[in-house]
Amino acid sequence: MDNADLRYEWYPAKGDEISLAVFVKNFNDPIEWTYTVAGGTDLVYSYQNADRAISLGLELDVRKNLGFIGLKDFTLLFNGSLIKSRVFFEDGSRQKNRPMQGQSPYLVNCGIFYEHKGWEATVLYNRIGKRLIGVGRSLGTTGDQSVNIPDSYEMPRNALDLSCARTFGKWRVRLGVKDVLAEKVVFKQFNDVTLADGTQRSVQEVTRSYRPGRSFSLSASYKF
Repeated sequence: MDNADLRYEWYPAKGDEISLAVFVKNFNDPIEWTYTVAGGTDLVYSYQNADRAISLGLELDVRKNLGFIGLKDFTLLFNGSLIKSRVFFEDGSRQKNRPMQGQSPYLVNCGIFYEHKGWEATVLYNRIGKRLIGVGRSLGTTGDQSVNIPDSYEMPRNALDLSCARTFGKWRVRLGVKDVLAEKVVFKQFNDVTLADGTQRSVQEVTRSYRPGRSFSLSASYKF
């Protein structure tokens, strides 16, 4: 893999940091999770190498105390990325050039941190863009119909975590709640089909969905 990046960093005040980076990654024979033929006819998910792939991105990191708006006990953290990826195949391959498996087109992570007189609190937010999880496969043509197994995608989802801690001398008590929103994890397949009357339509199907559920934690620690 060849990798190059260019980063600009700025430190406007003590403890503050802002950085902006652009990067490019070039992959040879990237390994992906895809449908393959087993036993001559059976189709199973397995690992397979593509010919090559490239990933271009822009990333912003921010750490900023909010004292400039009168909230000196609060700090903002932000990390966001925009990523364009492409996988390339040899001429004659049944697979078409497409985004890399597992690569989201964007990522967002941000948080607010509070600290004052033994109290600490954190709010964290995360979101990923629609990403290719399982690569489909073209099975060729049967009669006058193209037969395809569509790509499988994990759909965007919002995640929110909360935590609060209090220090009493050498004791520290912490309460946390993970995945407050408890949104569903959803996987979909998308395909363009030709109907009997010759018209074309894009269809989508949910192949899997579940709720991971919220989790709660309570801990106490003592510093010797």
